[in-house]
Amino acid sequence: MSEMQTPEAIVNMVSLRLREIIHDINNALFVTKGFLEELSDDVKEKKYADPKFDHENFNDMIATISRNVEKIDQNLIKLRKFAKEEVFEKTGVTKTV
Repeated sequence: MSEMQTPEAIVNMVSLRLREIIHDINNALFVTKGFLEELSDDVKEKKYADPKFDHENFNDMIATISRNVEKIDQNLIKLRKFAKEEVFEKTGVTKTV
């Protein structure tokens, strides 16, 4: 980092990083919510008992939900680390306890 950054540059950097992480979390939540709604309908209507039911797709949706929950968890870890450490390192601002 340069010796002196303007407050605007610091705010823009922080804002961009936060928006990137929030975007990743939002995407994972959007897909997960959609799949959970679809799975909920399948379960309520007991579609899974139908021999023609696409069980492979059902399993794929569950696997995708699990991956997206993991993405959300990892991005929240990144967000926490950014807020606790990286924002200070990247901006040169002294961290107060």
